[in-house]
Amino acid sequence: MCSIGGVVLRPGVALDIRSVLERMLSIQHHRGPDGQGYWWDTKSSIGLCHNRLAILDLSENGRQPMQSSNGILTIVFNGEIYNWRELRRQLEAKGIRFHTGTDTEVLLEAYREFGTEVPQYLRGMFSFAVHDSRDGSLFCARDRVGKKPFVYAETSNGFAFASEIPAVLAMPGCDTTLNHAAVAGMLIHNVRHIPDPHTAYLGLKRLRPGHAMLVKEGKVERVWRYWNPQAASEPSTPKRLRELLEESVRLRMVADVPVGALLSGGVDSSSVVNLMQRFSGEPIRTYALGFDKDDEDLRRARVMAEKLGCIHKEFYFDPDRQLKVFRKILSTYGEPIMLLPLIHTYELCREIRDDGIKVVLAGHGADELFYGYTGHLRTALISAVLPWLFPLSPLVKLLPDKLCRGPLALVAAQDGCRKAAIYRNDEKVAWSRIINPDIKKELINIVAEELEYWGKLLPPGPYIDESNFVALMVENTHSVTIASDLPAMMASVEMRAPFLDQKIVSFALATHYRKKVTSFRDSSRLKHILKIAVDDLVPHDLLYAPKRGFGMGIQEKMVLQGPWKRYAEEVFASLNDLGGLFDRKSIRHLWEQHNTDNTVDSSFIARLFAIQMWANHLSE
Repeated sequence: MCSIGGVVLRPGVALDIRSVLERMLSIQHHRGPDGQGYWWDTKSSIGLCHNRLAILDLSENGRQPMQSSNGILTIVFNGEIYNWRELRRQLEAKGIRFHTGTDTEVLLEAYREFGTEVPQYLRGMFSFAVHDSRDGSLFCARDRVGKKPFVYAETSNGFAFASEIPAVLAMPGCDTTLNHAAVAGMLIHNVRHIPDPHTAYLGLKRLRPGHAMLVKEGKVERVWRYWNPQAASEPSTPKRLRELLEESVRLRMVADVPVGALLSGGVDSSSVVNLMQRFSGEPIRTYALGFDKDDEDLRRARVMAEKLGCIHKEFYFDPDRQLKVFRKILSTYGEPIMLLPLIHTYELCREIRDDGIKVVLAGHGADELFYGYTGHLRTALISAVLPWLFPLSPLVKLLPDKLCRGPLALVAAQDGCRKAAIYRNDEKVAWSRIINPDIKKELINIVAEELEYWGKLLPPGPYIDESNFVALMVENTHSVTIASDLPAMMASVEMRAPFLDQKIVSFALATHYRKKVTSFRDSSRLKHILKIAVDDLVPHDLLYAPKRGFGMGIQEKMVLQGPWKRYAEEVFASLNDLGGLFDRKSIRHLWEQHNTDNTVDSSFIARLFAIQMWANHLSE
């Protein structure tokens, strides 16, 4: 676990590669404080750099950039390959000799064996780049659901990549023109971030999850999707889910450093911690954060930690300190994002790091895969009714846009495009309130486009399955993959998510939604197949307790109208229109209305607040 970066110059460009790499290393130091290294080849005009957070083989053998035994390939790698031992045995059977105990060397030699097909053989979370000195190419890839980031830019000087936006901007010539469509996109419906492959800048992109890329002579030659989300062929039973979860947790406990866990007392984290405790010979160190000692999240976590004999610590919300943390998150991430649990996770990971722990496990992804949110009751009901309404589709398509909303929009839309239809309708409401009319005419709904991109990969089926798959890949990445990378790595901690294992994802895709949501009214019946699979791991009163998301006791409206109000007043009093994107007067009116009645959505105001905080950081 670490940060990666690199530069590939265009032919004839003279640039001090070393200085760019050193700048990247400095910017991303927090992701890997245990060591750093860089390598460059003047003949190929390419350089790679790496900050190391030592997890496996803590010796100098694990340093990167790492070269293959024949000196032809050079790699920088961020993440963990959980099947590296199995791969190593396969490669050794072909006569390949290894000199380290790292998954990095296995990945490097696997690339030598399988070439650009290598991502198909990997089980884990990863982003990496491999340089081949024979043709000067750079092969890049990112894991299937995007647990590890990969940001890149094509400039007049060449190609640059890194784990974070600010590090890519170390490359001279990046186009930092604001991407109005991307910023406006995070204001639609449930999105709280800028979805991949877009960023806040026109000149910077993210490699999509499950995709690979080939770079030559400083230009992107090809980008392709190597992952086809497929349902598992095995029976979807609680017994099989339990087997997969046990295997996933066991694999993620492999480390040459201590491993801890985040514990909220909910089904997901409690199941993971119980399995960890069963596989460990020592008490697991667990961590929780809430508003105060009476927070329900903390109460549940205490119950679970005491039951398992964990070494448990809890921490409380400090509004002044956490506002500073939020500023730091926006600066590190390099573009706007709004999710209070990111702050809570950073606070926990900072304490975890101070305890000498570098690796923690968490329950991210279970709600998206097995339908654990209360909103899934309504989505399941809609999914059951939609087939009966489908004959009305030709008539619904004749309705004016203002009437074709909600479930009616789903009736009119094609399979794979149904969630996108909701976002296209919501765009009209969200943007009409605060976007400059002249710019609004030119905006593309990049969120809907991405939802359609991923939705069309699934076979026709119930709406709830499409909705939740695209939520995992696009809509909710702020609370799943970004939340399990950004705040942890800011504190120099690696976070592993057993539920996001590719085998569990395939199992979930194969499981009929009525095995996940067995009632349209009873929220205790959400995530049903998972609850059956772990019913011996979690006490009955916690297993069927009302759903609470992490940090539910600390709401956006509470902080914006309470401890953060004075600062928010300053932010909304001196608005940045981001190059004419926003109507300042309309935003101020919304802010004032938010403070006087309950008709304005607090999440919408919170996202505007985050955008303005980020804009203030740019102008500093």
